[in-house]
Amino acid sequence: MKLAFLGGLLFSATSVLASQSLVGYFPNWLYAKYPVSKIDFSKYTHINYAFAILIKGATPEYTDPQQVDTQLPELVKAAHAKNAKVLVSVGGWSGCLTFSTMSADASQRKTFIDWNVDQVKKYDLDGIDIDWEYPGAVGAGCNAMDLEHDYKNYLKLLQELRAAFDKSFAKDRKEITIACHVRTFKTPDGTMDDVSDYVKVIDRFNLMTYDINGAWNETSGPNAPFNFEPGLGDADSFVASINTWMKAGVPASKIVPGLAFYGRSSTSKVDMSKTNQYQKQVAGSPPSGDSFDAYWQDPYCSKDPGGLSGVWRYGNLRSQGVLSDPTTAAAPWIRQWDNVTQTPWLFNPKSKTFISYDDPKSIGIKTDYALDKNLGGLMVWSVDEDNGELVTVAAKILKGSSKGGKHSPTTTASGKKHGESGSGAKATASSKPAGTAAPSSSSSSTHCDAKKWNADTTYHKGDKVAYKKKVYSAGWWSQGEKPGSSDVWTAAGDC
Repeated sequence: MKLAFLGGLLFSATSVLASQSLVGYFPNWLYAKYPVSKIDFSKYTHINYAFAILIKGATPEYTDPQQVDTQLPELVKAAHAKNAKVLVSVGGWSGCLTFSTMSADASQRKTFIDWNVDQVKKYDLDGIDIDWEYPGAVGAGCNAMDLEHDYKNYLKLLQELRAAFDKSFAKDRKEITIACHVRTFKTPDGTMDDVSDYVKVIDRFNLMTYDINGAWNETSGPNAPFNFEPGLGDADSFVASINTWMKAGVPASKIVPGLAFYGRSSTSKVDMSKTNQYQKQVAGSPPSGDSFDAYWQDPYCSKDPGGLSGVWRYGNLRSQGVLSDPTTAAAPWIRQWDNVTQTPWLFNPKSKTFISYDDPKSIGIKTDYALDKNLGGLMVWSVDEDNGELVTVAAKILKGSSKGGKHSPTTTASGKKHGESGSGAKATASSKPAGTAAPSSSSSSTHCDAKKWNADTTYHKGDKVAYKKKVYSAGWWSQGEKPGSSDVWTAAGDC
């Protein structure tokens, strides 16, 4: 469905951004635990300050009104010193109560847009990120919603915001980005199959390719799958979402899929020590997550029940006794790897706690894919949840080049049930992914020109190295994992 384009724009966002981006969301409620000084601006091109919320009328308000006048300028100053940009993100899960009613009224749209222009001027921002969750769908229980008109009104809002920015900042173009559901906007006829008019006014579509399965479901499953397995879990994934938005008219250069620097936990009803990750679970009541987890009730909506989140930040998985290294579980936890979803998961037999999360290996697979497809970059929720191991991998996107798809990660199952491969509490990683077959004897003397393995070099699927008089072939993304001692490497002959 193509919507009519409003006239009067001085210029549009059709030009491709200069290079690939790594966008990090910085939640503005975490100053005490994660000050601005902890952000590694050398890894990020953009920081989205989250959130200003829209809970009444048409004027957003910050969730940190007592700190914003000191913290936001500090963030902008630190980011700009490292040539990174800062946008304010407006909305968020609990901050979209009146987006629908605001966007439906011309005068309210103007009020909203004027506020955004004022914030850009006041704080020297580089743009605005709109995080309406979701046009045409309720999202949080108290949100206004108009299935018939939301998608049309959203376009009007974005077009008018673009025109206002172009008028107010004619010599210093400001960015407009949006955070999107894994699927396109809802309409009375289903999800949109043509969003090309949005493309004209949006710089980046930040796809929220996480929170796909969770404790809200009857069955456990991956939080942020690279691919989904038909018939198991929700039929959404990193790859499927990218393909959906591209098919609807968004060029690869404007697609920025999301990476989860956290995992979600649930309580299984069965022993998952030797099963796949799709099992009956206690729905609607996640267990306590990491040490930061606490009871939370949406302060703006009493319709939604409060409770624990069950969230485990990756950095806390590493520091609080769950992972002893990036690919090894500490007892009594058991680490498994799914060759279809290309994600790890953990199970504690004592508590029956299941955790789906991302690690450097799964982040590397997604980063490789983004490079292969020449996407606009990657987005991270959120910068504070990492210990540096994940962002180091994700920042490879800033190279701006890949190996032409030769290292695209495998997406087929390995022969184990539902693509599962596992490791015990003290084992390393997992068995080889599908398609990594043992080499034939005829290949043993054909790769002696392989370069010597280097711990600081990033390797991708199919790359070959020489190590201790043998040639090894990488089965997936790797850095710092010695050939012969890590499952990522398969012996390919003598050298």
